[in-house]
Amino acid sequence: MALVQFRGGAPGFLKVIDPQTVAYADYTGNRQYISTGNLRGNDRVAITVMDFVRAKRLKLLGRAATSEDPALITHLQGDGPVAERAIVIRVAGFDWNCPRHIPRRLTEAEYLAQAATIA
Repeated sequence: MALVQFRGGAPGFLKVIDPQTVAYADYTGNRQYISTGNLRGNDRVAITVMDFVRAKRLKLLGRAATSEDPALITHLQGDGPVAERAIVIRVAGFDWNCPRHIPRRLTEAEYLAQAATIA
């Protein structure tokens, strides 16, 4: 049995490595290691990427592996804290999912910018 594990970050935290590969930095969390434990038993992953502002949803299906390559980790973590590892996903398929029923959500900065244009 695999568990759903939320991953999020600043815009762009999921980076395109090449036309069939995406990756993200994996940080120390609550030390449960659910994601890495899941990958040991089954490397298949499904990712839903949400863009609430534009009401777009992308589903990615693929196979994931962990990497401890220092250069890759540095590339993925940007200016953030030091990551433990990288999660690298080889994309096997994707689908732009129906945008119906996606709630509209804005960050505080987006809301203030939008409100400024109304006032």
